[in-house]
This record gives sequence, structure tokens and C-alpha cells, in this order.
Amino acid sequence: MMLPLKYVSDKVVERLFDGVPENLELYISGNFEKKAAEQGWGLELKQVTYDPEFPSKLDPNNSPETEIGNSLLVHSAIKGMTPAVARQERVWVRLCHLDCLEYSRKRWIRSNPDKDVANHFFAKTLDQCRDDNAIARLWWNGHIASRIDPSNPERVLKQVLARANIRLQFLDRSNASFRLPIAKGVVRLLEKEQWLHEHDRAFEVFMLVMDKHAGGLLFETLSEAEIDDMLAANLPAAKAEFKARYED
Repeated sequence: MMLPLKYVSDKVVERLFDGVPENLELYISGNFEKKAAEQGWGLELKQVTYDPEFPSKLDPNNSPETEIGNSLLVHSAIKGMTPAVARQERVWVRLCHLDCLEYSRKRWIRSNPDKDVANHFFAKTLDQCRDDNAIARLWWNGHIASRIDPSNPERVLKQVLARANIRLQFLDRSNASFRLPIAKGVVRLLEKEQWLHEHDRAFEVFMLVMDKHAGGLLFETLSEAEIDDMLAANLPAAKAEFKARYED
């Protein structure tokens, strides 16, 4: 049964963030059930619903395969979510502290608990929301992949999540993340061009070359074949740039 997704108030977020050091035991081995009975923990997003069973299915192991599975799970389990709502820290703070606490602690609390909690249980900025928050980042992965290929987002995630730097470049560059024709073309290229996976900086350099040589093109007017040819045509320049930067 789907339930309305809840969020916390700004005051609750502020108290939790300021209180991380004194609440470390709750983050490491306890829970926030008593605190959740206080005012400001149960605000409802009536237009967004979620499957309350999904947190128990999250896998805290750190591997590309589990990241893909978790991303697909979170995105499919939350219905009605929009990018505007997904930028709201208060939504993800509640999930990380209640429904998804067990996953969040096992996945992200390591050698520096204070820092780990601050980085992965909160989401002060858009970048932190997309890249760092334990649950929000999974939703954003699924959102981007579903926009690029609604019928097979797993296919997209296999490429985008293959390396952390590939994901970062996708999200940081609006031309790659949100102009669908080029995003689809880049995924097709990633499936074919092994060099883009061989070096951590290779995809970054390729995207820089694309920005320089093709940033002003109207990809929406091009066919898939034309986009594929244009992307492939920029590979030699990208490889030369990579060699000049990192190998010479």
C-alpha cells in the first residue's frame, strides 16, 4: 500500500544538524523514534507517495551492481516526486533518520562518523542532494536514467554508474544530463567505446572536448545516426587532449 511521503520542518533539520555530535550513538546503533514523536516530524506531501516496504530491500553493499539496484528501487518506490520536490532537504532528512536509517548507517557511516553523518544524512545544497545524501542520490540516479531511456533505465545506469566521474560529469553538465538527444547518444557511445571506461579522467576530457566543439549544436534537429557520428568524430581529439594532459 502506498502512503503519503512525509518530511520534517526546517527547525527539525536545524536541530538534527547542530546535534550530530551529541546524537552519534543514535546514528551508529540507535534510532530516532522518540524524537520523531515531537512536533515537525510528520508533515505530509500529499502529491507524493511511497512504498513503505522499500527501505528493507535496500542493499548497503558498495558495488556498481547494488548502486544500480538501489537506484531503480528508490525511483520506482516513490511516486509523484519531481526534481523541484527532490531538491528539498527536509524530505531526505526524514527518510535517512527514520525509514532508511539502517541502510544509511551501514552504507555511509565509516571511520569519521561526524563527517559521514553530516555529508550523507543531510542535503544543504543541490550538489549535496544529488551526490551525497544517502537516499536522494539514488532517486536522482533513477530519475536521470528514466529520462534518458524510460523503457530500460537499468541499461543507462550500467554506463552512468560505471565510474564515479562519469556520473559526476553527467550531472554537472546540463547539456549531457537534460538535453535528451545528446544524453542518449553519450550512453550509446559509452556502450561501445571502452577507452571512456579505462581511465578515470577519460570521460571528463571527452565532455570538455564536446563542450568546446559541439556545445552550440542543436542536437534536437539531428538524427540518432548523425549524433552518433558527431560524438565518435570527437573521440580522437579527446584522446589527444587526454594524452597531452595526463600521459606526456
